[in-house]
Amino acid sequence: MKLYIYGIGLAFALMAGVNPAGAQDKQAPYKFTKGELAKYEVVGSLEISLKGSHAEFIPGGVEIPLKMYYKGTFENVVLEVAESDGSAQIERRVRNMTANGEYQGQAWKYEYDREKDKTKAAPEAGSMAGLFHEWCTAPLGFTVDGEGKYSNPTNPNYDRLVMRAGAMYWPVKADQKTWVTEEKIAVPVLHDKIAIEFKNDFTKSITRENRKLMVINTTPKVKGAEKVEEHRGNVTGDIVFTVEGNGCMVEIDTTNRRLHTVKLDLAIKLSGKSPVSAGGEGDIKGQATFKESQVYKD
Repeated sequence: MKLYIYGIGLAFALMAGVNPAGAQDKQAPYKFTKGELAKYEVVGSLEISLKGSHAEFIPGGVEIPLKMYYKGTFENVVLEVAESDGSAQIERRVRNMTANGEYQGQAWKYEYDREKDKTKAAPEAGSMAGLFHEWCTAPLGFTVDGEGKYSNPTNPNYDRLVMRAGAMYWPVKADQKTWVTEEKIAVPVLHDKIAIEFKNDFTKSITRENRKLMVINTTPKVKGAEKVEEHRGNVTGDIVFTVEGNGCMVEIDTTNRRLHTVKLDLAIKLSGKSPVSAGGEGDIKGQATFKESQVYKD
């Protein structure tokens, strides 16, 4: 019986790409080395729609108040590695970036190349171009542990999806087939801080370009939401959020023990009612569509 149980444990450990030795010797999914640089190509978009809402809840009458698209090359540099647990202090830097879109019906655009634009003037503070300028010119520091958990960003606002472009390390339980993780998102215009729970399912191991990859499908659901009253304007009613995911997946390179790919495609829907000036209540409806792909580049 003991031999049988051990055989099952050994087989699963090999399937998941981890060290099948005793628990105290088990390799963490991620391994960091001081001074190493990991380069990722990031492509993303965010669109906010308020279609279906009462006119009083559509600022300026613009039903799609925000569209943004971005593509860039990010570099994550390991500054320090803790000997005790293998966690790393990492700094996210941007090599190049192009971004464009519309905000409240007005088009905007931003481009940056680190080698050419070191002294580029900052766009207007608080503008969409200003957000991307901050990404490019203010490196983000954060911590990642051996299982890929992201924490302690130097800017607290960067603890949420959208803001974490290029710094998207995904938590992995290499000795489990299914596990749950949690992320936050606060999309511009809506502002409520939404907690999304992801159910992660290890599906298979594949080999591509001499790398063994652990493929994980991840399914989102809304766990909760926190009101941010100062950004709600004339909305006083409760809003219910739901989320749908389309083909969200993660690939972990178990050969080199690092993140290889993250692909997120989230549709966050909102609905509710709130008092209107003419009396009674008006509908609040909308959707935030967030897509992002982060892929390791040699």
